[in-house]
Amino acid sequence: MNTPVSRIPLGYQALIHRYQLEVPALRRVFVAVDRAVETRTTTAIGEETIELPRQRIADRESLAGQLTFAFKREELNLTVLAALFQQPEAIQGVQAWLAARPSSKYSRIAGHLATWLTGHAFDYRLPPGSPRVRLLDPQRYVVGPAHTDPKFGVISNLLGDRHFSPLVRRTERLDSLLAADLAAKVTTALQSIEPEVLARAVDYLYLSETRSTYSIEDEMPDHSRAVKFRRLLELAGEPGLLTEDQLCQWQNQVVDRRSAEASYRTGQNWLSRPGRFRNIADFIPPPAGQIPPMMDSIAGLASLGADGAIDPVIAATCASFGFVFVHPFWDGNGRLHRFLLHHVLRQAGFTPKEVVLPLSARMLQQLARYSALLKGYSRPRTDLLDYALDADSDTIMLRTPQPPWLYAYWDATEACEFMLECAQACVDEDLQVEITYLRAHDATVRQLEGWLDMRQSALNTLIDIVVQGRGTLSKAKRTHALFAHLTDDEVARVEAAVLEHFRVYLERIG
Repeated sequence: MNTPVSRIPLGYQALIHRYQLEVPALRRVFVAVDRAVETRTTTAIGEETIELPRQRIADRESLAGQLTFAFKREELNLTVLAALFQQPEAIQGVQAWLAARPSSKYSRIAGHLATWLTGHAFDYRLPPGSPRVRLLDPQRYVVGPAHTDPKFGVISNLLGDRHFSPLVRRTERLDSLLAADLAAKVTTALQSIEPEVLARAVDYLYLSETRSTYSIEDEMPDHSRAVKFRRLLELAGEPGLLTEDQLCQWQNQVVDRRSAEASYRTGQNWLSRPGRFRNIADFIPPPAGQIPPMMDSIAGLASLGADGAIDPVIAATCASFGFVFVHPFWDGNGRLHRFLLHHVLRQAGFTPKEVVLPLSARMLQQLARYSALLKGYSRPRTDLLDYALDADSDTIMLRTPQPPWLYAYWDATEACEFMLECAQACVDEDLQVEITYLRAHDATVRQLEGWLDMRQSALNTLIDIVVQGRGTLSKAKRTHALFAHLTDDEVARVEAAVLEHFRVYLERIG
């Protein structure tokens, strides 16, 4: 019979247990065990447990020991730290640690973060000659502009501020995508396309993006709303910070006029599924009072792309996903979230003013992955809240507090990888496929119009239908009034012309 292995939580997990912190579950947990080797196990949902030999952990008991372990071995978790530093006992422990080890880089980081997160003023003076310490290692994280805290000698290089700050880890996949220099690829691709063909391609890309952003929400916009959203896309990238007035103007353009809003919401909203489970909230975003400072932080994140401080796609991802997590309006948040991707990318010069990449179309193709990214933020936070919805889901009552730190910090790594992959596919595939289609279409028209007497609009329709049939005009389509007069020989010549010019296009779309 196997004897159960005794596990002693380490780092953040130890602090969560010791102080009974109500925080989202950790993605990676460290524990100490009576074994001689390190082992790792991963669950089906991607949660990882790392078992370390007990004898390798010198201090498994003190606050200083657990924080030192967390800072050394674990990813920075501002949510856990913010919840921890709400505990008076933890603040006292940091004060004692600073007194005992005033030069320690880890005690200074703890003091800096506790001050930054809570505003607590520690009795501390930095010993002369102490070297400055960077909060985030640029080899492990995407970092923002550096700001020095002279009291602790800590250089903070987080992407955001205490109201909203995403964390982006430098994974192998992320670094590979960043090294591809997608912005240069966009420029090169566009310069290689004839202006007239590019103009027609862009028209299609705008249409595709408009339809896709509504399709993600299972909506089919009428002509008026589709035109408004396209016009909004055309205006993306105008200079200036994101402001409440600007976002309200955009919100008014993407929703029905009866849902237009003149300010951020002033009450608590929530998302619930339709049907019989409507009394279950899928997401309860932050309360109204937290929206203004969070949105100011998101505006700052967006500007990092335009300023060249971080990669444009990372800036766009962090700002746009941050927007939908805050959910500042009663309606239109999802469409504005996807619009903001284009706005930030244009401001940063990633895409030129006249071009839009079909990012929503790519997201629609991977809807399950996109939804999982949204749920990865919303579900762990909503699960911590005790609430009640009435039978009609008209009102919500929250019985538990919604501390700012519950919403303010988020690991954006997977979202950034996803959006970088979407942008790469848009440049390498979608744009090229549409250009290939247009060139093939033009070549086919030139060949057919020399002998086929047909109106231009009817000829275009004929070509499109044969392409959809992968080089064949089906018997059902031949009965169409526009094509009924065609002989078998003429149909065969049309099919041959389409196959000749659309061969590469048909191979590309598979």
